[in-house]
Amino acid sequence: MQNKYFMILCGGGGERLWPLSRKNRPKQFISFLQNGTLLEQTIKRVSPIVSNKDHIGIVTTEKQTDLLSEQVRKNVGLIVKESTGRNTAPAILYSLFELEKKDKDAVVVFLPADSFVVEDDKYQTYLQKAIEYASKKEKIVTLGVMPTRPATGYGYIQASVDKNSTITCGTVYDVLQFHEKPNEQVAKEYMKQGNMFWNISVFIAKVSVFIDECKACAPQLFEQMIAFMNNKISYDVLESISIDYAVMEKSKNVSVLPCDFEWSDVGNLDVFLSLQKKLLKKRDDLEIINIESEKNLVQVSQKDGEKKAVVFLGVRDLCLIEDDNVILVSHRRDVEKVKCVLDKMRKKSLDEFI
Repeated sequence: MQNKYFMILCGGGGERLWPLSRKNRPKQFISFLQNGTLLEQTIKRVSPIVSNKDHIGIVTTEKQTDLLSEQVRKNVGLIVKESTGRNTAPAILYSLFELEKKDKDAVVVFLPADSFVVEDDKYQTYLQKAIEYASKKEKIVTLGVMPTRPATGYGYIQASVDKNSTITCGTVYDVLQFHEKPNEQVAKEYMKQGNMFWNISVFIAKVSVFIDECKACAPQLFEQMIAFMNNKISYDVLESISIDYAVMEKSKNVSVLPCDFEWSDVGNLDVFLSLQKKLLKKRDDLEIINIESEKNLVQVSQKDGEKKAVVFLGVRDLCLIEDDNVILVSHRRDVEKVKCVLDKMRKKSLDEFI
């Protein structure tokens, strides 16, 4: 098999996880489940199926490069630096041009830095199947996770199959359509269809195939990137657009590999805290007392050896976060509105809290 590269997209700010995520500590650099940062976990997850660390890369901004720990740096061989973040399509295309210099026929896997996977072995098995398929076909392959609930926080991928066909995990299907995040009613309908999968933003193809699809589907961005590579324009004027909008939703050359591993996009405080509550052992240094209260989630800052108690009285479905100089209390259904808080803080010039 030809060379394969794993490129981890690591330039986002993760504002939906504020105040755990800050401007000097984006969410991919947050320690999660006592297993290192989300970025470190991502590197560790793909390391067993890569030939050597030189084939693992990180795409990030110059501003975030300083946040990469020594532990991370020694486990990757390539760091692609954007002068500023311009969303995932420019980040991927920039990386593709850099990889083309090394091997245009190599297979490249693009994956986010902030996903959480419980079953690493199963994840690796499906990833290897997708890589093998992409190495033999002129196709972009994406992983689609079988939905376990009518989630409204994820996009969906619809496989092109006959109405009465049975979907088999590990079998590749053509993509009929990508769908935006649905409302609850639509998500419930997706669950019944059997050919709808969560879009986990993992994309695999030969470098040359990916470049051709970018050129065909996003010609404006492609020409801008050529101009940037030839020092004719600056990076910050490139079209800011996601790879889904720019390429995936337009391309007729995308396939999906349905998967059934347990996966989560650690995209908001409710998800972050729920996973910690589910997967971490009860802490001896934190006592949570509920009186006529239920379904509340907590994370507090503590010094070494310090014990704390949090009491909920007559409330339910709250997230309580204490982090450095900020305390946030939110209803679990409203955690997506955190960005509104940040907008208000910026208007009040309260940058020290951001």
